[in-house]
Amino acid sequence: MCGRTACTLNADDISKSSRYRDKSGKEKDPEWKLNKDKYNPSYNKAPQSYCPILINEKHLSDNVKVENNRVIVGMRWGLVPNWFTGENVNKMSFSMNNARSDTMLEKRSYNIPLRKGQRCVVLADGFYEWNTTKDGKQPYYIYFPQDLTKTAETASENVETDKKLLTMAGIFEKTFHDGEDLYSFTIITVDSHPQFSWLHHRMPAMLVNDDEIRDWLDHENIPLAKAVELIAPKDCLAWHSVSKFVNNSRNNGPQHYQCIQHEAVAKKKNEGKAMMKWLSGGATKSKTESSKPATPQVKRKASKPMDNWVKKTNRYSTAGKAKS
Repeated sequence: MCGRTACTLNADDISKSSRYRDKSGKEKDPEWKLNKDKYNPSYNKAPQSYCPILINEKHLSDNVKVENNRVIVGMRWGLVPNWFTGENVNKMSFSMNNARSDTMLEKRSYNIPLRKGQRCVVLADGFYEWNTTKDGKQPYYIYFPQDLTKTAETASENVETDKKLLTMAGIFEKTFHDGEDLYSFTIITVDSHPQFSWLHHRMPAMLVNDDEIRDWLDHENIPLAKAVELIAPKDCLAWHSVSKFVNNSRNNGPQHYQCIQHEAVAKKKNEGKAMMKWLSGGATKSKTESSKPATPQVKRKASKPMDNWVKKTNRYSTAGKAKS
């Protein structure tokens, strides 16, 4: 299954990170065509949010001469069938966030858009999965292994655009709702590869190279029967445990980097912060105490009974002198 993703690049960098070669061999950055303004970068994307989706440009035009270019469309996560007539799509069940590969050709909601060639590629930095342990559910962040061989000479100026994005096979639908076209999608899932099955029994259907992406999107030249051969478990992922901070879907802003941070690193940093805070507090206290002025030594006064006795003695002594 796939119920939470991270997609942190801004819209323009997503386009650069999705660069591909067209049929002539020329490099191209897919152009954003729709809903660029509805996409917001996030370390914790949940269903109903807008995500960047690759589709064939022919789906957006009636012109048969349009090239098989890849374009990006911001789409709502959670497929909305084209026959949906409800007033509020947000009240729909979350059951269409993922489409099982073994039943997607049987279910009307998925079969119809697939027959129309509405195949798409879902882009993300990574996704999250939870492993059940004796201590509860442990979250993991899953992603494509990154190319660590790039040097300062070979890497682009913006290192973020060198990030290898996940490319997951999906199905999209267009529904006219609330006075406008609503584009929505679902992620296709398959039985997990044996290398991943310890974490979860399902995984997204990954498209691992540019040829697979091209064939999945080329609905005119690659028939559905051939395209579905790409939908299979693949050993192509890396992962690490993360803190349970990600469990709260409200921690979903571009500032919530700790969602993807390795649990051990996050724990070490938190311990370091706690130690620094403790040391800072101790130093402040010592400084405050040492800056206090010394308490002056005050001469102890005689007790009141002693004062009275001295006064009385002096009075008697003065009276005797006066008589004599």
